[in-house]
Amino acid sequence: MVDFYRVFHDHHPDDNGIIVADDGMSEHAYLANTGVWHREPIAGRIVLFGDEHYDRVRIGSEEVYEHIGQCRPIWNQGFGAKVLRSRRLQPDAEKRTSAELGLDPARVPPLADDAWRRLPLVDDDPSPEHVCVADIWEQESEGLEWSDCGHRPLTVELLMAIAEEVVAVPVPQHLRHSDVAAILKELWGLRSVCHYFRMALETAALRVNVTVDASYELPVALAIAKDFSDRWDGCPDEERANMREGHDEH
Repeated sequence: MVDFYRVFHDHHPDDNGIIVADDGMSEHAYLANTGVWHREPIAGRIVLFGDEHYDRVRIGSEEVYEHIGQCRPIWNQGFGAKVLRSRRLQPDAEKRTSAELGLDPARVPPLADDAWRRLPLVDDDPSPEHVCVADIWEQESEGLEWSDCGHRPLTVELLMAIAEEVVAVPVPQHLRHSDVAAILKELWGLRSVCHYFRMALETAALRVNVTVDASYELPVALAIAKDFSDRWDGCPDEERANMREGHDEH
């Protein structure tokens, strides 16, 4: 039994929403760029939205045929480009065709099946450079300094100490994607994380691990945290807010 939903979020202002199929074991979101359904790697979260805060409306299979043809493709820019890269790198075992989800292929609108062929902008950017775990610890920081005490190299020992505080003692041999986010949140002294933080974390995961997964082996998870920290330039929204506050004071 497969349940279908239309899912809405402010980050994706499409009146049609995103069509999601839930087979009881995992969720698959339909992507018009590829014409197939892609498994969401983290339960209760739609990758394109960047978080779990969205509205969901259940629809019948008959309604799927109507709405699937109205799905808009993701444009190859910004966060959308990162989503497209991760979907392109997804193993075939994590993708489903409409037929595999119990839909009649003959009733799936041609636009839905052929959208990826008709669009000139479908992930034309190269995938993020893949960097091995060992090289991550040799690379220099290109972003902000994580410490107020001047330049301090980020070490495995420091990240492990933070992991013991925010995850568990002893630190498990696999860390969830959310665990890596919690470690970075503590490292950078953040009260909350923004859309750009999540986007940067997923980019680091793509560089180190090729895909964004629900969990990673410990050395990979720590390398993802290091790569994120080497490239994190802060939240543009926060910078704009600070600029507005400074302008208001004058």
